Amino acid sequence: MTSHGINSRPTSSSSLKHRKSQAQDEHTSTAYDTLENFGEDTDFHGVKRIIRRDYSIPRRLVWALFFFIGAGLLGYQIVNRIVYYFTYPHVTKIDLVFEPELQFPAVTICNLNQFRISNLTDDDLYHFGQDMGILNSTFDLTHPDMYSTNFSERVKNIDFAAIGANDSAEFNVESFIRRAGHQIEDMLLLCKWKGEHCSAENFTHEYTHLGNCYTFNHRLTGTKHVSRKAGTGNGLKLYINVEQEEYLNFAEGADAGLKVLIHAQEDPPFVKELGFALSPSQHHFIAIRREDLINLPNPYGNCFSGTLKYYDHYTVPSCRLECELETVYNECGCKLAEFPSNYTVCHGHQYFNCARPALEAVEHSDRCVCQNPCNVTEFKHDISSATIRPSTVTNLQEMHAHLPSGTLTSNLIVVNVYMEALNYKTIEQMIAYDAISLLADIGGQMGLYIGASLLTILHLVEFIGATVGNKVKPSKEGSTKNVKVHPVA
Repeated sequence: MTSHGINSRPTSSSSLKHRKSQAQDEHTSTAYDTLENFGEDTDFHGVKRIIRRDYSIPRRLVWALFFFIGAGLLGYQIVNRIVYYFTYPHVTKIDLVFEPELQFPAVTICNLNQFRISNLTDDDLYHFGQDMGILNSTFDLTHPDMYSTNFSERVKNIDFAAIGANDSAEFNVESFIRRAGHQIEDMLLLCKWKGEHCSAENFTHEYTHLGNCYTFNHRLTGTKHVSRKAGTGNGLKLYINVEQEEYLNFAEGADAGLKVLIHAQEDPPFVKELGFALSPSQHHFIAIRREDLINLPNPYGNCFSGTLKYYDHYTVPSCRLECELETVYNECGCKLAEFPSNYTVCHGHQYFNCARPALEAVEHSDRCVCQNPCNVTEFKHDISSATIRPSTVTNLQEMHAHLPSGTLTSNLIVVNVYMEALNYKTIEQMIAYDAISLLADIGGQMGLYIGASLLTILHLVEFIGATVGNKVKPSKEGSTKNVKVHPVA
């Protein structure tokens, strides 16, 4: 009995080892069968040939080499495409659009001379004569030889001491600019729109950095003039008298002529900075063409599409005007007449001694730099000129007999503004490489290098999930079972 019991222990241990080895072989065989089934079922073309049992080992190794080379190239291309995507590239599309009619732009004109000498009162000379370079510190003419005898005598007879004794710091500069500046009723000798007569009533007054300016087709009139034909006969024609005999002899009034700006109705006239000059005694032909610019915001571009405090539409001129307004107001506690807002217009010497220098400091610095708008309409122009014939001057002189004899020849400017063609150019920035393009490129590279697609990747994920699940489940079940071998009694 004892001997029989002793011999039963090795037999039981050997049987247990045999069963464990058999289970491991079965598990290995099952795992390989599962992998082989996946290889036969998957769309990974290289994987099928790597794990096929009917292929020789060298053949399977060659296919494995090709597969991993393809996978490496795929990884490189994916990284390359992702890096390119985050450079946020864009392309520019240019198109020419033809229309049966086009909205005519706003046309703003300003005299290069800001104030008329005959409109300056004694109070004006007291307050601003020195600031404008007419008078010196003792209230004498700075350059007597540059002025008429009548004006020189008038200045000598002004009692500046009496004016100073009754001086008020509340001198209204805004009304001074409006009154002392050139008037459209005096400058405009003849106006025609599409061959029909127009007048000063068709122009809207604007305060600008050049003083009084006047805009045809202004946004506030509620009228939007359109052109249905190209050419000079279907545009605006102006005969302007620049009144050189009224010019002041200081730096800003040294040149004679007009400053003109052609702009969209929603844009404020930024004439001093963006306008072009027209000289007297010339007939100027201005052919205009419209361009619509559509820019991309960050990260593909740097345009800005926000709102402004005092303007309905964001443009570079309106942004700069608001910035200049805040700069002048912060330094002087008041504003210039041409600025928007309800701030008080500077009075007296504060206008020339604080506000104007503050504005000039901004103009000559890097402050008030504004981003480009995302949508903007611009009007490009080409100018050609011809000399005005004496007969044109004679006819106008007969129509305006009140004009001083012999002065019109050197003062007359004739301007034709017209559409060059009934089309406009659109310049649009477009995203060159978006997320869809990135996914398409990755999908194409997957198909090229490893013969895979999105569904193939999902199949691989499903296989990995199922395999891991099957491994975890038996191990959990097996951990709860204890196999006990009892010796044979």
